[in-house]
Amino acid sequence: MSARKPVVFLDRDGTLNPDRPGWYLTRPSQMRVYRRAAPALRLLRRAGFRLVVVTNQSGLGRGYLTEDTLGRIHAKLRRLLAAGGARLDAIVYCPHHPDRRCACRKPKPLLARRAARRLGLDLGRAAVIGDKRADLGLARSLGVPGVLVLTGHGRHEKPHTGSLRPAAVRRDVLGAARWVVDNVGRRR
Repeated sequence: MSARKPVVFLDRDGTLNPDRPGWYLTRPSQMRVYRRAAPALRLLRRAGFRLVVVTNQSGLGRGYLTEDTLGRIHAKLRRLLAAGGARLDAIVYCPHHPDRRCACRKPKPLLARRAARRLGLDLGRAAVIGDKRADLGLARSLGVPGVLVLTGHGRHEKPHTGSLRPAAVRRDVLGAARWVVDNVGRRR
């Protein structure tokens, strides 16, 4: 059996693609990626990391879009990243409305742990990159470093207050990827 691979769990909205408060991406035509997203993923891949998007998609639970539409949105995300030479190993998502109090909504670790088991990933060499407190909460619940990006909702976060302090704060996903390679990739 091959050795388990290190992993970076990435948020989607506000981390890989633009996001703003109160807005839901509900059509594939709305999907765009930050220009530094593909270079960030290529850097992480070259350093040996597997790449898994973990995203809360309450738009499904709210009735704003269907599973089929979300599948087409994720297909476009993959195409846009591939055009920049990057690829994801998996995209996992919570479809529930926040009021459901489900077991899979970030910051709960269920989706990340399932992906790690399914893909043979090493949670001892893992990190989370995201723009929200839920992403930092996911990192904390997994016991791994969390990097807050100042894109999307991250522009409005107060990273050094409360109990969810990030291991690092970076301008965007490329800066976060560099931090991960320098600090997590070297762990054994």
